[in-house]
Amino acid sequence: MKTGFLLVALSCVTMSLAADNVCTHTDAAAVTEMWESVWSAQNSEQVRIELGEEVFEYIFQKNPAAKQLFARVHVDNINSPEFEAHVVRVINGLDILINFLDDRPSLEAAAGHLADQHAVRAGVTKAAFQLMDDAFVELLPQVVDKFDPDTWQRCWHSAVDIITDVLN
Repeated sequence: MKTGFLLVALSCVTMSLAADNVCTHTDAAAVTEMWESVWSAQNSEQVRIELGEEVFEYIFQKNPAAKQLFARVHVDNINSPEFEAHVVRVINGLDILINFLDDRPSLEAAAGHLADQHAVRAGVTKAAFQLMDDAFVELLPQVVDKFDPDTWQRCWHSAVDIITDVLN
């Protein structure tokens, strides 16, 4: 009897911990609202580019070797049109993922497509995506009034874990 109770209790704790890492419908709505303050009509594309550049600057500060992964988009000049275009692609990709947070099949399809794109890029790692998450958690409070890092990270990982599942 004690063993059965222990298994049930352990199962409940495991399910509770797993639920803490799930992006719920409420979380998805909150993240969408947070992101809307970045993506809103009041913010120009330039604001989004600046945020993206700051995210990459954060990544390069924490991992200078990561710069070599972006040589083809002229990372040597972070304000170059080629690097800005790359930043726009990244931010637009994130926007798509955020808009699919509440539609799991579409989220999986979009994240799967991004996984395929990143899997063929030598040197792209799970750790790089974690650095990007760290950057957003540090930088978004500067542009999002009611930024909730826990909710952001739960939903971020619901998408990014699909992408990074194929990476080292």
